[in-house]
Amino acid sequence: MLNDKDSTIIAKGIVKAVFSLLAVLFLVWFLYKIKTVIIYLISAFIVSLIGRPVKKFLIKKFKMKDSVAAAISLFLFLILFGGLFSMFVPMIYEQGKNLSLLDFNQFQKQMEETLANLNIYLQNKNIHLLENFSIDKMFSKINLSVIPDLINSILSVLGNFFVGLFAVIFISFFLLQDSNLATQFLFKFIPDNDIDRYKDLIENIKSLLSRYFIGLFFQILILFILYTIMLNIIGVQNSALIALLAALLNLIPYVGPIIGWALTITLSLTSSINHLPADQIIILIRNITIGYLLVQLWDNFVNQPLIFSRSVKAHPLEIFLVILIAGNLFGILGMIVAVPLYTMFRLLSKEFYQEYKAHFTIW
Repeated sequence: MLNDKDSTIIAKGIVKAVFSLLAVLFLVWFLYKIKTVIIYLISAFIVSLIGRPVKKFLIKKFKMKDSVAAAISLFLFLILFGGLFSMFVPMIYEQGKNLSLLDFNQFQKQMEETLANLNIYLQNKNIHLLENFSIDKMFSKINLSVIPDLINSILSVLGNFFVGLFAVIFISFFLLQDSNLATQFLFKFIPDNDIDRYKDLIENIKSLLSRYFIGLFFQILILFILYTIMLNIIGVQNSALIALLAALLNLIPYVGPIIGWALTITLSLTSSINHLPADQIIILIRNITIGYLLVQLWDNFVNQPLIFSRSVKAHPLEIFLVILIAGNLFGILGMIVAVPLYTMFRLLSKEFYQEYKAHFTIW
């Protein structure tokens, strides 16, 4: 039998557990409601990490103040971002012009003739892959009524994008100006006697994450150069812009390259669809696929192991498993943020393990 004192302790424990659970649920609900603000903060933090080496260089080389060096670093980032964005305007105009001049009936007829010849060739090899495929059925399934809704969605996304861009720039400036702004907030939750130790830990995390995002930048740059060379050799118009899109999509591990391949083929076709016969279109798709595969092999077996294993000081197999697990748990977004979050977790867990190592006995 429980006495009154034990019953009181149990009741207090239950009440405390219920309130703790409610507090956690409220925190999760609150974070979900402000998820857009969290995305802005994370984006600004990434921008500040990328601009961190530039700011340090300006301060060391030209003896600039923190605010001036931060403003110049952010300005250089905006120039780069604005230049890349402005490159898309001519391509969008050119793609729209090509599609407006396209004779869909003639194109459909050419594609049907080419696929018929290809089907005969495959049947002679006992391959019945295209027997039930029809271009006419494929075009009949295209619903043009969704175009107005698509345009409205694009305009809405652009509006939200520019609002988000302003917020990220504003936050990034203060994070760059005062590199200890985020750490000062964290130190409020850390005991005073542990602050010095955690300063070194946070500095190590910043350094590793900065190297990671700079490594990511160089990976995208190398992919952009290789894609551009490949598309120029094949003879694709707007090769630099298409290559840039394909390189940026590579930020999404494993899934991004597949999307980039499909987008590269689509944009390459719409750039030259008016002056290419249907049989040449199939050859163009084949050449792009082979070139794209070669670039991806180079990236997977040379770029990524060299860049990321050194930037985050982790084994390539370790990185692969982390991305795979994050993708299974949280989808594409988890795959994108897996490596930087794992880097932070690895350093923190190492620090705590060293702290409590003496308390454990291995039998």
